[in-house]
Amino acid sequence: MFVATSTNKFPELVSYTRSFKLMQGVLALLCSYLTHRQARTTGIAFVDSSKLQVYHNLRIFKHQVFKGTAKRGKRTMGWFYGFKLHLIINDQGGIISVKVTTVNVQDKILCRQCLTSFGGVYMETKVISLIY
Repeated sequence: MFVATSTNKFPELVSYTRSFKLMQGVLALLCSYLTHRQARTTGIAFVDSSKLQVYHNLRIFKHQVFKGTAKRGKRTMGWFYGFKLHLIINDQGGIISVKVTTVNVQDKILCRQCLTSFGGVYMETKVISLIY
């Protein structure tokens, strides 16, 4: 790898493990920034979640950086270890809400909260059928 052979050219470069520890502190700041830049609701909202995979499934038990924080869960594409990013956007593409949860938090719980807050909500059919 280039970085491993050229560490003298990058004296401020942090290790892989240290970069994950630094990311944990940045996550709260990122969520705060996105909340500050929050868009207005226009009556129509789109809800979706995306996986934030921390580590490959085969190496979960060796993983130490997010130990105790990240969880293992299943999505439509199979099992993974990490977090979920939930986004609610308006019809103009503005971010209304951002939430990062562990994998084991069900989408239907968060979507119930969305339905009480917004007029028209568009989301996956599977989630809608679980709510009702």
